[in-house]
Amino acid sequence: MSKWCWLFLIMLCWIGAGFAFFGRQEKQNRNSSVLPGQADRIVSMAPNLTEILFALGLEDKIVAVTLHCNYPPAAAGKPKIGTFWQPNIEAVIAAKPTLVVTLGFEQQKNLAERLRRIGYNCLTINIEKVSELFEAIDRIGTATGKQREANQLVSGIQKKLNGLTALVGTRDKVRVLWVVQREPLRVAGRDTFVNEMIELAGGENAIGPTVYKYPPIGAEQVIASGAEVIIEPSMTPEDLVAQRDKAFQCWNRFENVPAVFNKRIYVINGDVVSRLGPRLYEGVESIARCLRPELFAD
Repeated sequence: MSKWCWLFLIMLCWIGAGFAFFGRQEKQNRNSSVLPGQADRIVSMAPNLTEILFALGLEDKIVAVTLHCNYPPAAAGKPKIGTFWQPNIEAVIAAKPTLVVTLGFEQQKNLAERLRRIGYNCLTINIEKVSELFEAIDRIGTATGKQREANQLVSGIQKKLNGLTALVGTRDKVRVLWVVQREPLRVAGRDTFVNEMIELAGGENAIGPTVYKYPPIGAEQVIASGAEVIIEPSMTPEDLVAQRDKAFQCWNRFENVPAVFNKRIYVINGDVVSRLGPRLYEGVESIARCLRPELFAD
């Protein structure tokens, strides 16, 4: 065989390898992205994702949600596919989704990878900061054919936040201790969306820079924080007054802390402030009402 024949065969091999490689890449890209018309049966893997989908008018296309998805009320009536932390892949498949929307933490990331390998269409979203919420709404809107609604939702939230910022003004910031749990005592640090909400509401995190996002702290740090307001998000929305009474009893031992001395301890709806979703403004406003109640007297 002549050298030209050998060269021709080598070229054919390279071309074939190229088609195989790029064909695999194209298939992988299809499996990891959302294709037009593939959002008729949606499974939501997190409460804040469910709230976004509902806010975009996709209620009728949602076929399953997690056990923790309870807002809006219609979400509670949707079929369930396990918990937020432990999704059930068999239940997801049984829902026959054309689109599965997940968050980016490990358990859900692993779920999305497994689903993609067997041909399911997944959209993985990271929502850990306020800016990422707006990006998430935009991506979900694009994926579901609701871009106009997504733009309106984002602009509406931003407009209301701007109005609240103007209301609280540039006065001295109120020092806030945000309590995640009492025993052992754990608070929200500065590298969190909670910190962003505190600042949007006209406050300042009473805890300085920390290694962990939600660090445990001791009595000395509580006293040193000089917190003017203590806020606890409630695990359940029922009877916030009774929960606040219990909070007062717990914090009475820190009578030298300004928030305790002045009885500025608040228990607020945890669903609103602990989920980074379309109710962001409502969450920030509920914080602002704790920090500057005089601005909301009317």
